[in-house]
Amino acid sequence: MFILNILQKNRIIVLVALFIIIIKTGLFFWATYSFDFLNNPENNWINLWDHWDSGIYKTIAQSSYNFINIKLDNWAFLSHFPPLYPLIIFVASKIFNTSLINTGVLISFLSIIAASVMLYKLAILEFKNEKIAWLSVIFLNLYPTSYFTISIYSESLFLLLTIMSFYCLKKESYFGSGLTAMGAILTRLVGIVFLPIYALYLFHNYRNQKLNLKALFLLLFPLIGLIIYLIINKFYFGSYFYFFTEDLSFNTTKKLIIPFKETFFDFLFIFNGSNFFDQTFMLHRGWNAIFTIFALTISALGLKKISWIYTAYSLSSILLFASLSWGISNARYTLSVFPIFLILALIKNKFALLIILPISTFGLLYFTKIFTSGIWAF
Repeated sequence: MFILNILQKNRIIVLVALFIIIIKTGLFFWATYSFDFLNNPENNWINLWDHWDSGIYKTIAQSSYNFINIKLDNWAFLSHFPPLYPLIIFVASKIFNTSLINTGVLISFLSIIAASVMLYKLAILEFKNEKIAWLSVIFLNLYPTSYFTISIYSESLFLLLTIMSFYCLKKESYFGSGLTAMGAILTRLVGIVFLPIYALYLFHNYRNQKLNLKALFLLLFPLIGLIIYLIINKFYFGSYFYFFTEDLSFNTTKKLIIPFKETFFDFLFIFNGSNFFDQTFMLHRGWNAIFTIFALTISALGLKKISWIYTAYSLSSILLFASLSWGISNARYTLSVFPIFLILALIKNKFALLIILPISTFGLLYFTKIFTSGIWAF
């Protein structure tokens, strides 16, 4: 009876969680069904999600940032990855005595469920409309690169912390908002956009004579998060900004470029000859340009539809990764620009929804199949 009462009081949360479980379980089945186990018998349904950067997170979870049994270039590459996600993997794997692979997938799975619940609650706070809230959750989980939310990547945790930060901000819980923003920075460095955005928020409140001293937590905690990450680089790699300056033989160092320069030229090259039908080109360059332009366009369309702070977060995030070279993961990065899902949910035209949702679902299945087959997919 006690459990039934809890379920009734939290009916919507339970429904959102069940909805996400169904979608993600469907992706697990799709990946397993699509994979060629006959020619790759060493694989199983869970390690299909263990590719590329997953190995970096497992390495940090196992050995921290220490130079142990690892190639020099791979060790230097560890500096690009903040510690929170692998730390949680390490702690959880020890507590529950599970493998790093199983633990990483489980953490991502649970995080995207929680992130979806928080997105629903945030949308309700903003729009007081259940349909918009549900559509926001649907757009997030059917986004073509949302397969990363159940792989051993930090996307789910970052989404959870970022959405929670804005939810706490909406509730004027500045301590909670600052703390989760710090967690976001310690999960993915793009979280540093919280510093200028929250500084702008404080200035806006100051101009409107609404400044609360507790709001300083919005800057204090994210700043602490950034300092922790810089200290890690200094302690293990010898330089506070090593992650931004090291030179690797496989050319992964991010360099500042003219904003959107790479996006612009990659988009143009899509229409050059048969590039659109060249899978390697599209996965490394073409689709990244398309997703970046899509996220930028949707964010711009939301200027008058959602609060300015969401737009500031979206545009700052996109500007950050579009101002760095070697943008072969930009399509994945757009997944973290969660306000675009709020904007898409505001679409009132049913015909438009009937076009966008099937296309998004097809893209999700297409890229999921590519990623789980072991081919680079952002």
